[in-house]
Amino acid sequence: MKMGVNGGENDELASSTSKMDLEMLQKIFMKGEPNLIIDSYEEEKGSGRGDNYTAALFRLSLEGYTRSQDGTKKARWKRAVICKKLPDCKVNREAFKSEALFRNEVVFYNQILPQFAAFQQSKSTDRSRIFLAVPQCYLAQDDLVMLEDLRVRGFSTPERQAGIGQEQMRATLGELSKFHAVSLAYRLQHPNEFAKLTAKISEGFFAPKNAEWYKKYYAILTRNAIRMVTESIAEKRYLEKFEGFLANIFENMVELVGRESKLAVVCHGDCWTNNILFKYDEDGQITETCLVDFQLIRYGSLALDLAYLIYNFTDSTLRRDNLQSWLRTYHHQLVKSLELLGSLQAICTDEEDLWRQLQDEFKIYARFGLGTSLDMLPISTCSSEEAPDLYASASEAKSTPPEMDIPPNEACQRKMTDILLDLVDGGML
Repeated sequence: MKMGVNGGENDELASSTSKMDLEMLQKIFMKGEPNLIIDSYEEEKGSGRGDNYTAALFRLSLEGYTRSQDGTKKARWKRAVICKKLPDCKVNREAFKSEALFRNEVVFYNQILPQFAAFQQSKSTDRSRIFLAVPQCYLAQDDLVMLEDLRVRGFSTPERQAGIGQEQMRATLGELSKFHAVSLAYRLQHPNEFAKLTAKISEGFFAPKNAEWYKKYYAILTRNAIRMVTESIAEKRYLEKFEGFLANIFENMVELVGRESKLAVVCHGDCWTNNILFKYDEDGQITETCLVDFQLIRYGSLALDLAYLIYNFTDSTLRRDNLQSWLRTYHHQLVKSLELLGSLQAICTDEEDLWRQLQDEFKIYARFGLGTSLDMLPISTCSSEEAPDLYASASEAKSTPPEMDIPPNEACQRKMTDILLDLVDGGML
């Protein structure tokens, strides 16, 4: 839909639009470009069913011109942005705790990222060696975040149902390691400032106060998971381990995210296919990687991110052949980044000591990947038609806890079973 200086829009439901207008857009972009006039924009949905559950995304293509001091037109101007808003439907907002999650992302862009950036720049001016893998943010406030549309620069996400491949995993681990390294170094060198930042982060899901709210949600997920795995595995030792973990699933997840760790960082929290973008050269090689969606940031072990990413979004055969190699990729970058930032010796005695710490940490937190698979695998493997539609209007007057009863499919069943086998066989469950 296109909107211009005279206003107006088509007859689509209001809940399917960003509700932006030219005056609002003008104010946002004039802060950085005072001679700018925006005269029109086009809008489309920024995600499909099954791609996002805690915010409504829209793509805006803005057009206008910059003018000289005497008011004459100077040059045409274009900008493509992602407009991220709280869902219009109050029921959906409260069901998924969207407002608290949205505040996390606002804190990330307005406070955490600027402090991390300044800290890195004080250590190095070499942009290739520091963490920069985030989109430009134009605005972050309580109900609205506006970011550059990376698609215009040639970035794309992996196909949701296909997961993450070998080279994509290596590229992602490299950037994730840089991000974690900044947290580690900043925490050690500026503990008071770091504590103030993490105090502003709200655990989005696995907090004791949420146990009752998500009780039915996890009851349904647990029922589906046990049914799927029971159909695939006959050996009691696997099923007993699985059912034992699921018997207190929410409490187990709360314990993992709240556990103290020497390797605690600001975690991304939601590293999955829709939140990792890649740019490729003509030969199909990855040249850049970018991380988006920081609503689920949490303060906890860096292994939480690793377990979530590796177990939920890679194929079992690929994982079994490459797990140690992937962890080495992450470790090598972590060493380089901590060395650059001046905190390597404060974390470990030598590189192999850090490798041992990383392996010990991963073994403890690997089960976090299994716990998150209960809802992430049904979401990531289902078709768009089967996924719940966040944009659909809801008529309930009272907010209720979410229900994610997506029909299990063959891919979901296989992937969840493989995670359980890997963890039990690896002594991690």
